[in-house]
Amino acid sequence: MRAISDAIARTGDLMTISITASEDRSLDVARICLAAFVAIYVFGAFAVNPQSFISLVNIYANKFLTAMPIVFVVAVGSAALIRGRGEPTRYAINLLRERRESCLVVLGFLFVSLMAYNAYKLAIPSITPYHADRWLADLDEWLHGAPPWELAHRLDSELWSSVVFNAYDVIWFFQWFGTFLVLSLWSGPRTRLRYLWSAALTFSIVGTVMACALASVGPMYYQHFLGDDRFHGLAVALERLPLSTMITQPAAYLLSTYQSGRADLGGGISAMPSVHVAFAALNAFLMTSLNRWLGLLGWSFAALILYGSVYTGWHYAVDGYVSIAVVSLIWWVTGRFVAGADSAQAEPG
Repeated sequence: MRAISDAIARTGDLMTISITASEDRSLDVARICLAAFVAIYVFGAFAVNPQSFISLVNIYANKFLTAMPIVFVVAVGSAALIRGRGEPTRYAINLLRERRESCLVVLGFLFVSLMAYNAYKLAIPSITPYHADRWLADLDEWLHGAPPWELAHRLDSELWSSVVFNAYDVIWFFQWFGTFLVLSLWSGPRTRLRYLWSAALTFSIVGTVMACALASVGPMYYQHFLGDDRFHGLAVALERLPLSTMITQPAAYLLSTYQSGRADLGGGISAMPSVHVAFAALNAFLMTSLNRWLGLLGWSFAALILYGSVYTGWHYAVDGYVSIAVVSLIWWVTGRFVAGADSAQAEPG
């Protein structure tokens, strides 16, 4: 009987090893496919807009080389002080040694994806004229029974506008880049791979293909591009708010880059779909997969960004609805492609 039980145990061990090897192979295939997909996306950006692409390489390289070391020192230093258990220096060194490969992969992905996305966004007017604004504005009013910006501004106050502006224009960027940083330093391989695949599809489908197919400028630029004062009331409502320069200055910057035709950091005008809302939703899905309370926090923030996209005048409400719908599908598909991603847990450093 003992011999039989030993044989069964050995068989079970072999099956476990076989399953693990199969899972590792599936992850390797998913990684290779992701690298190929990103390479095609980046090469396409160069082919569509070579001059802007080359300019953006220099701009983003300078920004990354300046900002990322500071961000890493702050993040790793803070984690070391909190989790280092009396040996913060050893913790930081071990963390960077163990995670240097994933850090390089995630940062490389973010660098080339942002650069390519920016190049495509700048090229939208040369690919297709802005054509969708009138029917998007009509659809917005039909769905809500009134212009959504009017509904959003019923909550106007100095305090509330400060919360919305800072969430949309400041905190969103910290959450976005912070998510990539956490993935590079503390996530499990499946969670990291699923998120990177989802981000790549979000950049390419939401931020590029759909942005070209549904080319629009949004309420912010409606009068400038269409010669219609339909959103004059929104402009007046924003001007009354003390921190409105947080919106009007970036808007003037984007318009000036559009008019000059120069390639610059974050340049390009595109409303539908909302990339702000798309990544807020994607991060909410990631946080939900890790912890229900994190998920609640993530979705609360995503709802605030959706509201803020309308309140600030950057987007029509339907821009955000479409983004959430598409990102939901992307997250589901990547969960099937990167098998087991839902069960992955964040790994300690």
